[in-house]
Amino acid sequence: MEQLDIFSTVLTEESNTSNPKQAIKEKVINAETVTQVKEKSNLHNYLDAMVEKYKIPDFITNDPLRFPYRYTDVKDQEVMGFIAAMMAQGKRTSIVASLEKLENMMEKSPYKFVTEFDFDIHAERFKDFNHFAYKNIPGTDIVAIIFLLKQVLNQYGSIKNLFLEGLDPSKQKNVKEALIHFTEKIFSFAPPPDMLEIPSRIKSLLPNPNKGSACKRLNMFLRWVVRKDNVDIGIWSEVPTSMLLIPLDFHVSKLSRELGLTSRKQDDWKTAEEITERLKQFDPNDPAKYDFAIFGMGIAGERPFVPQ
Repeated sequence: MEQLDIFSTVLTEESNTSNPKQAIKEKVINAETVTQVKEKSNLHNYLDAMVEKYKIPDFITNDPLRFPYRYTDVKDQEVMGFIAAMMAQGKRTSIVASLEKLENMMEKSPYKFVTEFDFDIHAERFKDFNHFAYKNIPGTDIVAIIFLLKQVLNQYGSIKNLFLEGLDPSKQKNVKEALIHFTEKIFSFAPPPDMLEIPSRIKSLLPNPNKGSACKRLNMFLRWVVRKDNVDIGIWSEVPTSMLLIPLDFHVSKLSRELGLTSRKQDDWKTAEEITERLKQFDPNDPAKYDFAIFGMGIAGERPFVPQ
């Protein structure tokens, strides 16, 4: 329908133009417009089909997102989801295996474990936790994250409340400012007793978008807790889905360039924004849903369609 309307406009404009040169110029411009719209429509339909293909409950089976689904209490879902997302580095199978071990150490309630975390008693449990997934994330770093998270929960009651403190949908186009406030506030809390300050390796788990990071894990966590459908858990209804950015991992980065969604070479915040803005042309209210399409194709090794 969109293409027919444009063809109709082309014919109308040509018939109303008395200047032959102007008519030819308009014909060329409108022909280019029709081609662009056709390519956009083809890519839109293709990505929508890939969303339907990969956005299915089976997606959760081998994904860190499976962990918050194990709980019925929203507080446990939020805390477990946050920890799972922050630790999500490397292959999904390795991440899931390491998270199983971590979850067992947190007992039956992640929220209760974090809020009642006693450094002198509980930190000892993490001494032998020296290898998370394929990354070298030692137990001391996990303890530091839990220690900081405890202070967040004690002061704000939830992770969401801290995030919302920095969010203003009426003035902000996306979640950048809220994440800047969120990360700066977290690292303003006291470090655990065995650290004089929070080292940079721990800060890299919760990067600040103001420093250029694409913040893949934070954006992934936000997708989990903001979107609500048959995959994402959607427990933060106060945050508009239109403000989410696509989590920029290796697969999304590579395939987005192949699909023509970005020409940038850096995997940074600006690239994540550029890709998301292109995806908003297809769905301005929920651009992050296309993460399922692009990431899904990437892990499946599916060669993407490229508009001609």
